[in-house]
Amino acid sequence: MSAFPALFSPFRLGSLALANRIVMAPMETNMSGPDGSVTDRMIAYYAARAAGGAGLVTVEFTCVDRPAGLGASPQLSLDSDDLIAGHRRLVDAIHAAGSKACLQIHHAGRQTLLRHTGGVQPVAPSAIACRSFRVQPRELTVPEIAGLVDRFAAAAARAVEAGYDAIELHGAHGYLLGQFLSPHSNRRTDIYGGDEARRLRFPCEVIAAVKAAAGGRPVIYRLSAAEYVEGGLTIEDTVRLAPYLTAAGADALHVSTGTGERLDCNVDPVNHAEGWRLPLARAIREAAGVPVIGVGVIRHPEVADKAVAGGDCDLVALGRALLVDPQWPEKARDGRAGEIRPCTSCNWCIDRLMADVPVGCAENPRAGREGEPDPLSARAEGLRAIVVGAGPGGIQAALMLDAAGMDVTLLERRTAPGSGVTVSGMPPGKDKFLWYRDHLAGELARSRVALRCGVEATPDMVAQMHPDLAVVAIGGTDRRPSVPGLGLPNVVPAYEVLAGEVALADGPLVVWGGGETGCEAAEHAAAQGRRVTLVTAGPEKRLARRAQLIYRRQLLKRIAENPSIEVRAGCRMLEILPDGVRVAGEDGAVGHIPAVQVLVAQGRGAQADFAETLAARGLAVAEIGDCRDVRRIGDAVDDAYEAVASFLTSRASGKGGTASRPWTWPARGALQPSAPAASRQADTTDKGRLNAPDRTAAV
Repeated sequence: MSAFPALFSPFRLGSLALANRIVMAPMETNMSGPDGSVTDRMIAYYAARAAGGAGLVTVEFTCVDRPAGLGASPQLSLDSDDLIAGHRRLVDAIHAAGSKACLQIHHAGRQTLLRHTGGVQPVAPSAIACRSFRVQPRELTVPEIAGLVDRFAAAAARAVEAGYDAIELHGAHGYLLGQFLSPHSNRRTDIYGGDEARRLRFPCEVIAAVKAAAGGRPVIYRLSAAEYVEGGLTIEDTVRLAPYLTAAGADALHVSTGTGERLDCNVDPVNHAEGWRLPLARAIREAAGVPVIGVGVIRHPEVADKAVAGGDCDLVALGRALLVDPQWPEKARDGRAGEIRPCTSCNWCIDRLMADVPVGCAENPRAGREGEPDPLSARAEGLRAIVVGAGPGGIQAALMLDAAGMDVTLLERRTAPGSGVTVSGMPPGKDKFLWYRDHLAGELARSRVALRCGVEATPDMVAQMHPDLAVVAIGGTDRRPSVPGLGLPNVVPAYEVLAGEVALADGPLVVWGGGETGCEAAEHAAAQGRRVTLVTAGPEKRLARRAQLIYRRQLLKRIAENPSIEVRAGCRMLEILPDGVRVAGEDGAVGHIPAVQVLVAQGRGAQADFAETLAARGLAVAEIGDCRDVRRIGDAVDDAYEAVASFLTSRASGKGGTASRPWTWPARGALQPSAPAASRQADTTDKGRLNAPDRTAAV
């Protein structure tokens, strides 16, 4: 018997029989063709999630009206009969893997950019721009609205022809259907706007038309239970409106939150509590009288099972949880819940989507690569690898090399593995990163990797171990600008404080540096009861400027509202003293800030000497993570995957280097990884959208 009986009980959604209560939430992938067609890469991605055991796989938001309705570049579409065949291949793959297939159909309305629509002006219920997208839409005419109802119905009919088992309407997150329903975006005074009955008209007409076209298949309506914007829908509103949606023909409601103006309520950052939307799902379920799908930061089977058993929802949608671990359902069902790779809500996946490149995952480097050959198919039994540094990149490399059959020793100078993840998990609200650290420790314990902590490795030591491959993952090094007093005993690296290696002193503190580490160190110290002055040379608006967009907005808001943190922006550090610091303000005035301890957060830099020394001695060397280039956890894990894949592939092809020119990764003298990573690099070119609004599901 399963440890989670409610979660793995069968369920009937209208005419559709589901094997369990797990739904894969619709998530944008950026894997479609330029014309909105299904690609082989997309098929492999969805087939992997279906094979993992989800009862229902919901395919991402699919445009019904190109180009005006597009919300991404590229975006999956089904506005033409020419696209049906590709969808049929996708459905067949999902079915063959053991799941049912649902298609989410969508129109972006005002939440889009002109480059997505090919320069066509977006449309909306009213000519009011979304504050996040800042593109002026034009107001739809009544005949145009009728035409859009037909387009939704036509897309549903094509979905039926393609073989989908259910259809979901994307009425959440501030897209067109939700724009009509919300008084925040609908200011019309005709039959499609004004009071609730008229604002309901368009969504209900679409539901009815899609229901008629669905051929008896269940129709699901996704809605935002609360929009969290001024003048937007509240949970009290949606509880009142939900019965009208079901009366129009919705067989189930998928309960999310937010709009494009509240990214943190669409794709939650790390600090949002697990399952926080479930009470909203319960309220909608009690009012609507139809099955409800609960979604949002559901990471553990215990939480999902309790939600179903306790009546919060009938089905549980998993989004990023299935991106990071497609086998989540299978592991939970088979008593291996402790092996589930946990999503930290780091939103590395979202940053990729915002750059208009295919989705990926910071913890799962195979995400988005499911259609590529598995590099571990190239075996390397009998070879020896030394990995220096047990951060996330080093551990990923060690585990992959072990899985390929190599004899792996992992050297770590600290007392435990995963210190880089520990640093990420120490600030308030970021404890999900500690889930990942603990998962990595468990994976190491289940592997054959020989972990040796407390070892200060040197190039000489590694060379004397005569490895067939040395992976250098020693992390970055603190930058320490030349300032008088930097060597005083009251001066400590902020990174080491967050790593738990240096204790905070009692009394007022100064944090010097306004990057993400400095801001998090200030918040961490304030949470420990210290008064903190955050000193930064830049303007306040540039605090933590490289932090993940959604998380950064909340971090800066918390710092601004924290009475224990004072930000001194535009200040140049002149001298560190035993009792504080001397700084010069923007006006040149010199002042003294009292402090018993100064936490230095002046950034971290790469350190290439270790890897270069080993390569000069003729060893095969891979340099990964921050020692190569200071970035994020996902980049270190991606480096590890690329490096190991390159090593295994090169050996299998007989191109493993020579004594005079040993194999290296990246290729010696190259700024970017060599093949096979080149294809990945082409996929990850930054198209300048890292600060653009979100287009994804709430997961």
